[in-house]
Amino acid sequence: MTRTIALLRGVGGPTALKMATLREVLASAGLGEVETLQVAGNIVLDDAGRSPEAVAGVVRAAVLGAFGHDLPVVVRSHAELADAHARNPFADAAEGRWVQTVFLDSVPAVAAVRLPAGIPEEAVLDGREVFVRYPEGIGGSKLQAGWFEKHLGVVATARNANTIAKLIALSA
Repeated sequence: MTRTIALLRGVGGPTALKMATLREVLASAGLGEVETLQVAGNIVLDDAGRSPEAVAGVVRAAVLGAFGHDLPVVVRSHAELADAHARNPFADAAEGRWVQTVFLDSVPAVAAVRLPAGIPEEAVLDGREVFVRYPEGIGGSKLQAGWFEKHLGVVATARNANTIAKLIALSA
């Protein structure tokens, strides 16, 4: 069976989910053997031949039904996730937690990201991913997933390089 990665956007605080319950809910929704990584909405599951859009729909509906939270879902296959990780021009940065990939639900209409003047971050748009390097850390940066959503007009969720590497290993 093909292993697929579903990335929930906005998990935490008032939308926190119990990962054990989430695994049970998604397995009962027909997504096979479900594994989660951390508590941030990183899910590895069996797509059962469904399209990425269908998987996103099943996950979103299951989360809404079980938890009452309507959270956007971005889906990538194992191969797509590995390819995105390999294409990240900042992958060799010394601090993996300060390098993120912003996963987009579709290719935006713009060809490049225009960053605000005077910020230290670097960002490269490549298809359905934006690769971002935060040389001064992520916490105080204006370039969060929501900023990319607003400026690119697509749904976005970000994961750091360390988490992506773990998801690739978990979905292999």
